[in-house]
Amino acid sequence: MDRLRNYTSFSFEVFIVVFSVLPLAILIYFYPVLPERVPEYLHLNGEVSVWGRKGFFSVFRLPLMALDLQILCWITQYGIRQSRPGAREADERLAALREQSFRTSLHLFDLLRAFVAIKLAASSLEIIFYSVERFHFLTTFTRVSSWVASILGVGGALYYSYQLLRLNRELNRESAVAKGAKKTTQSDSPSGFFYYNPADSSWFTNNYRPNLGNKWLYIFMACLLCLPALMFWPMLSS
Repeated sequence: MDRLRNYTSFSFEVFIVVFSVLPLAILIYFYPVLPERVPEYLHLNGEVSVWGRKGFFSVFRLPLMALDLQILCWITQYGIRQSRPGAREADERLAALREQSFRTSLHLFDLLRAFVAIKLAASSLEIIFYSVERFHFLTTFTRVSSWVASILGVGGALYYSYQLLRLNRELNRESAVAKGAKKTTQSDSPSGFFYYNPADSSWFTNNYRPNLGNKWLYIFMACLLCLPALMFWPMLSS
């Protein structure tokens, strides 16, 4: 089994941890001095659109959302690594394309993790900067940081998505050529609507059915369900 260090760097992981955990620690420190009314939603121009009562979810909603998104991205990367074919391809061109597609997928999620870390770290601290008068001058900095992260994140995501689309097209062509005269009447994946195999580390079969025996799939679904609850909590609690 490939080690995690083959797909990431220690410095990058430290960066993600610092930008994900530090805003939570800062908010815990400043929580006692926050006023009873805190900003919950902002307009694109930086003006507060919704104010709410100070409470656990109104203050810590964004850093918790950041942690949830980081877990989602990390688990997805783990699933991609687990689904990587272990056997060597007879066709070197096909093997190279699969490896390139695999690496590009991981780069895409690294980009998303960096975007989430910077964007939500800035947005989390805005609760302090908008609520405590002596920190008002920092609101411009967080707005600019948030916008720069958004622009770079969207641009990078479009680039890697295009690369993945291009690679998948090449993979489909090469796979068709490699099969050639060799006809396959059955898929290598198990048949049936449900698939449950705890011994299989892959999340999905070749025909894209989820492996219900993989525990990571359930953790992923739990984090996914938590995301809209955190995102729309002020509306749900009003």
